[in-house]
This record gives sequence, structure tokens and C-alpha cells, in this order.
Amino acid sequence: MKTHKFHGMQSLGYWGCDYANPLISYIAQHYNELQDMDEYDQSWLLGRLGSHYWLRWCQHPPSKAAQVVRDRLEELPKHQLACLIQAIGNKSASKPLGYWSCNYNNSLINDIHLLFGDLMQNMNEVDQVWLLGMMGDFYYEHHCEGDISASDTADEVRNRLHQLDRSNCGALIQALANK
Repeated sequence: MKTHKFHGMQSLGYWGCDYANPLISYIAQHYNELQDMDEYDQSWLLGRLGSHYWLRWCQHPPSKAAQVVRDRLEELPKHQLACLIQAIGNKSASKPLGYWSCNYNNSLINDIHLLFGDLMQNMNEVDQVWLLGMMGDFYYEHHCEGDISASDTADEVRNRLHQLDRSNCGALIQALANK
């Protein structure tokens, strides 16, 4: 997960977020289109959004393969976890794992390649959103330095997740995975 601002960052609208939604508008205003969001809030909110989406709109549990990936996240260095989050967040883009800088020499990345396909074509929506939530939580717990909690703004977003419909929730997850 990138921790610096960079030119060319896509707006929330680019990812399909609807600014007419009061929570999307709040996020755009308070995080300056995510440009002012740090890795603490990014990873913490990704965890909350992935869990919210899965619990609200998915009817099935994650696959055994997805659970194995979650159980092995400690095998990924911080940079590779960020790359995998971006790859899974963009699985619909039909780009291979290597495009997102995932290292096939890492045994977990290689196993994901074998389990879900290089384009993640064998990963369903349940596994995608559940894993993104789990990876956000893991990143926050294991790779955010110090004892800093999510911001008051992030707490406000979490408290208002009920304002998101399925489309906006999915679009916001993708936007966070690409920050």
C-alpha cells in the first residue's frame, strides 16, 4: 500500500463510486479523494469494508483455498502483501499477478497462481471480498508501525457503512486496493 501522494491518482468516481452517496461524498471531502489517507486508515478500512461486503451481500463462506491463503499471509513481506491486495482488488482487469509486481518466487504467490489462475479467473466474489478484508486487517495489524489507531474519520466511515449500497461498497473496496 502506497504511503505517499503521487500525481495521477484516480478519483473515487474513476472506480465507480457515486458522489451522490453521502458516505462517498464524506470520504472524498475528508480524505481528498483518498490522497490524504494514510496506510493505517487505508488498511483498517479495507478490512472493515471487505467484512461488511461479505457479511451483507455474500451468501456463502469463503472457499478452503481462500482460507489457506489467509492462514499463510505471514509468508508475504509488506510490499508483496500490498501488491497482492492490488492484484486481487483488480482481478476483473484480467492482468496477470506479475503485472501487479507479485513475485512468483514467493511460495504463497505461486500457490495463489496455481489455485486461482494467473488472472485470478478462478476466484469468485466471495473469496475476493473476504480475502481483501482479511488482508487489510493483516496489513494493519502486522505492517503499520507503532501503536497508532485508525483516525476519527475512519471510525466515522465505519459507523456509516450502512449508507453504502453494494455497488458503492465494491467500488470503494477497489479504490482502497489501488490507493
